[in-house]
Amino acid sequence: MRIAIFSDVHGNLPALEAVLEDIQRLGDVDTILIAGDLAFGGPHAAECVNRIRGGNFGVIRGNTDEWIVQGWARMQMATPLVQWTRKYLSEEHIRYLEGLPFSHKISLTGDDLVLVHATPWDIEASLLPDASEEEARRAVDAASCKVLVYGHIHRAYQRVVGDRLLVNVGSVGFPLDGDPRASYGVFTYSQNGWEVELRRVEYDREQVAQAILTSDHPAKEVFVRRVRHGQP
Repeated sequence: MRIAIFSDVHGNLPALEAVLEDIQRLGDVDTILIAGDLAFGGPHAAECVNRIRGGNFGVIRGNTDEWIVQGWARMQMATPLVQWTRKYLSEEHIRYLEGLPFSHKISLTGDDLVLVHATPWDIEASLLPDASEEEARRAVDAASCKVLVYGHIHRAYQRVVGDRLLVNVGSVGFPLDGDPRASYGVFTYSQNGWEVELRRVEYDREQVAQAILTSDHPAKEVFVRRVRHGQP
């Protein structure tokens, strides 16, 4: 079994298409899973939701998907961008985001893989790469799985927690780890257990930067820096 998993598209259609093309080139991928945050922040909110809805993907919701549905963000400073994103989405798009599940499980006796957006208990909590062993163990324990996969923090990494794996697949649309290329993971299951490959994919980032700059985006400088340099 081979599964491609990505997260945090954030309305960046060229990055999304580049990742899907890379997955197609790999071949032999049985399932594609997406860990939420589909539309918020980028210049192609509706296009990304349409592309994902039109594919045969397993999709869960992220915190910004919830923000879009409710029309405001827990972080007050993000609310203008929530409202800006909603301008480019239809009621049908919003209802689709509202209906996305919290998590997804690949059930394999003793070797389950669980996908969440942020943590198994909170869609907005941040589990960072340098989290303590206790925090990491709490997360995989809460998910009751062999491999726990998530997005949200826009920083790709993997670590061993006892005999289990904790993996962040980074962000397709706006990585924040200093590498602006789109990020995703490939998970291969065999008789030897799970193996993980974290991949980076280049795309026309300047095209996206210019689309932001020429729009009425309320946080242009921040998002152009993210797309050009992979920095917050």
